[in-house]
Amino acid sequence: MPRQGLNREAVVQAAADLIEEKGLASFSMGGLARRLAVRPSSLYNHVQSMDGLLEGVAALAIDRLTQAEREACEGKTGEAALFALAEAYRWYARAHPELYRAVMHVGRWGRPELEARAGDIVRPIMEVLAGFGLDETEQRHWQRVLRSVMHGFAAHEQAGAFSHFPEDRDESYRLAVRCVAGGLRRAGRKSHEDGRTDPV
Repeated sequence: MPRQGLNREAVVQAAADLIEEKGLASFSMGGLARRLAVRPSSLYNHVQSMDGLLEGVAALAIDRLTQAEREACEGKTGEAALFALAEAYRWYARAHPELYRAVMHVGRWGRPELEARAGDIVRPIMEVLAGFGLDETEQRHWQRVLRSVMHGFAAHEQAGAFSHFPEDRDESYRLAVRCVAGGLRRAGRKSHEDGRTDPV
């Protein structure tokens, strides 16, 4: 029996669930229609196209990653917030690898609205960095550094790397974040000494 009461939100959620289960590369409108027990043509009552549906999935993934960051950092400042954010980012990438991959594909689709929405992921990062006494320019530089560390580690793990040595990968990740924290402390002190920011 066809599913009743479908709407765009339900279709996007079902697509996200299917992508997590089968993989982004294997996703198809036909497979989604079978999952929802409807005809493929019925899906277009709720989404305009395959691209439009995938954009909806990416937006959902962005929202969930941003929420994970914000919840992890709530009530924390300084290094406590930094480590909490980094752990939340890595957790999301590991727990939802296909949705994380969709987030990382946003820039390839050339959709300005979606790219602007992806900026939500950066806002909690900037808020954490502001706690180190950096000016706005320094925050923008350091968010690139931090995101490169977090994404680089996550991408290596997703590719099955880091398997040549027995040392704990969790400790390796904490070491990487500690390196960033050390750089942030030094940058914050220098910024204050140069009179660019107030002490924290």
